[in-house]
Amino acid sequence: MTKDFVKKKNSPPAFCYFPQLSASDVRGQLRILHRKLEDSGTLHIPVNQNGVYAASASQTGDSPTGYQDAWLRDNAMIAFSRWQCGDSESAFKTLQGLTTFLKTQAHKMEAIIDHPELGQNVQRRPHVRFNAKTLKELGEGWAHAQNDALAYVAWLRLRLAGSDPQFRLSQHERDLYDLFPAYFRAIRYWEDLDSGAWEESRKVNSSSVGAVVAALLEYQKLEKGRKRPSEAERKRLDALINHGLQTLHQQLPFESPPNRKTDAATLFLIYPLRLISPSGVIRDRGLQDWILSLVRARLLGANGIKRYIGDSYYCQDYDKWLSPEQRAGDFSNRIELRDELLQPGCEAQWCLFDPLLSVIYGERNLLAEQLEFLNRALAQLTVDGACAELYYLKHGTYVPNEHTPLAWTQANLAIAIHELESSLNRRKHRP
Repeated sequence: MTKDFVKKKNSPPAFCYFPQLSASDVRGQLRILHRKLEDSGTLHIPVNQNGVYAASASQTGDSPTGYQDAWLRDNAMIAFSRWQCGDSESAFKTLQGLTTFLKTQAHKMEAIIDHPELGQNVQRRPHVRFNAKTLKELGEGWAHAQNDALAYVAWLRLRLAGSDPQFRLSQHERDLYDLFPAYFRAIRYWEDLDSGAWEESRKVNSSSVGAVVAALLEYQKLEKGRKRPSEAERKRLDALINHGLQTLHQQLPFESPPNRKTDAATLFLIYPLRLISPSGVIRDRGLQDWILSLVRARLLGANGIKRYIGDSYYCQDYDKWLSPEQRAGDFSNRIELRDELLQPGCEAQWCLFDPLLSVIYGERNLLAEQLEFLNRALAQLTVDGACAELYYLKHGTYVPNEHTPLAWTQANLAIAIHELESSLNRRKHRP
């Protein structure tokens, strides 16, 4: 079976690449890129009246893929992208929509706080996927044990509230987000088996534990600003955060050792969470280096980046083996069945991660690497300039799957381009 070196089908012409030129030459190329992206609608993500985004705008209301629905995680990432790119109002509106949905889930958090054993039934946990238009639960079962998805929303909403008085929490928001520390304590998030970013088999995921830690740190900052917590409350929250940090120190740079080591989800701890950064709670440059090196050494492909070695989602000829309904199903309790389809080396290559690597290297002031991964991200655009979810092997050639464009990929590419502009401005004003 052909593997990583196979070129993708219908590779686009040079959409706009950045060879190793001077900063002024890169600025010129960037202007050309902006025009091409605008003409192609590459970064346009339709938003509904709730401020909420479907996972993919290409899917109709009755699509068997389910990508017309909304995910908490995807929407938080899109809102973060909007905020980073200077559109705080859009980010705020999305977070209001997510908060509206999460209020319908508050009774589940309250029940688990009172009776932690209920959390073992994932359908009784707060739902992480919902109807984008009605902001209501979906009827089918799903892998809702996803602590990172809840944490991303809380992290971003609380961070936005702390950044500008106009985005401060309303009373009903405060009531909701006050539940989060008690909920994460009740499920013992630092050792909780959750389905994580990829919604698969439950295990203790570093990326999930880290997302909760980041959310709790934002909650801690906000609490100090709005009232003086009692000594007992302060110690309780400190202990809750420290439990997560201990797990991270034990597991990182791996995702869920010993069974899952290198996983691209650990990149989220570097960006956007900045948990592992010079200004983060884990100020370990060596740890950041290890995560980056492992991802590049183990997961980098010619057409994108694998989520992890052994990932069977959209493996070779995926639509040949599974019907549309089966492809959209929940495999969290039967992942070994899907894994049997995978031929070694034939994992899908995702388009989410190259933009993030470009941003990370941009924040390190490494322009060559920043341009390298932005170039890779641009090479992953389809011939009409759309951002794919992933490329998979079909009849021996890498092609984009049907979830194109994927809103999360669009959001990440927007940040990468914005960060390149910021990098160039920093260089322009550097003495």
